[in-house]
Amino acid sequence: MKKFLSLLVLSGDTDTWETNLLERKSYYSSKTLGHLIRDFTGTYFLTKDEAESESTTNDYPLPEPVLPQFETRVGLIVGQEERQTLQDDLAYLVMTRNELVHHFQQRFPLADQDSCQQAIAHLETVQEMLKSHIKRLHGWDQLRVSAMSALKDSLQSPQFTAWVKFGFLPGDDIDWPNARIVRELMRAEFMLTRDGWTDLTLAIEAIKNRNPDLTPKAHGCVSWRNLLHTSGLFDIRRERDPEAPSTTFFRSR
Repeated sequence: MKKFLSLLVLSGDTDTWETNLLERKSYYSSKTLGHLIRDFTGTYFLTKDEAESESTTNDYPLPEPVLPQFETRVGLIVGQEERQTLQDDLAYLVMTRNELVHHFQQRFPLADQDSCQQAIAHLETVQEMLKSHIKRLHGWDQLRVSAMSALKDSLQSPQFTAWVKFGFLPGDDIDWPNARIVRELMRAEFMLTRDGWTDLTLAIEAIKNRNPDLTPKAHGCVSWRNLLHTSGLFDIRRERDPEAPSTTFFRSR
């Protein structure tokens, strides 16, 4: 149970997730069965509505530079009635454990053969109950392993790689306000703006230095100017000079 609870949540970044996991293992290493069961029933069993509300994101900006943060949580979606039954079963398990540790000889004095036989019969019943609980816990752990394996396959897929790079899946409509290339254009705008306008050539150079994969072609556009227009999020201005190539400027709307 301690190992299982430790692995239900993985979070951090490439530098901190192992330390965070060790901290969870250390936290649970000294907990009693009653504490473990309370944490288990309070975080692992979820109704469908609770599971949907569990998904939260941090809207505040993280300081730069920062590594990508992640958090995974594993839970079992059950009906309200099924969850209550599971909670009652586990509460009885804790009660039985406490009786064995603190009150066994009060119930079975072991003063004669009958008392000893009753004690043996009781312990055999408890042993069968424990086998059932352990088998069920192993089953839940296999579900956790399967879920993490499926997540690993998804994270290594070309579709996920594209989503990380560009902010959308290949073939899907582009959500321009949330597209990574738009965020990079706004970042360049923040750094390079002059009198409210940003030189597109300078912005492109800055974006290529940070994210060379972010190109108009990857977004179905023939040029950066075309991308600015297609996104619908920027005003565009071109300055012409008879003695030099024209310069394109942009600003966020």
